[in-house]
Amino acid sequence: MKIFQILNDLCWWDATSKHPTLKSTAGVYAPDIVFVEAPDHVFEGWGYINGQFIKPVPPEGWRYDDETGSFVEIDAEEENGETEEKE
Repeated sequence: MKIFQILNDLCWWDATSKHPTLKSTAGVYAPDIVFVEAPDHVFEGWGYINGQFIKPVPPEGWRYDDETGSFVEIDAEEENGETEEKE
């Protein structure tokens, strides 16, 4: 699990390296700063509304990389399903 600060319905800060548990955030910050536990596949920039994590939607011509939590540009070959391994 990860620990995220939630700000404006976004997973704003991955606080896991500083706070390995949700309990470790208690009393450290102002009471209006919200922290939640998140599954390991969630990254900064994900939405968080009503207790649900929302994966970002990539803009046209891009895809979301689940391993890195970032957007990757889709080249024409990949878009047409003609991917081949490059050396």
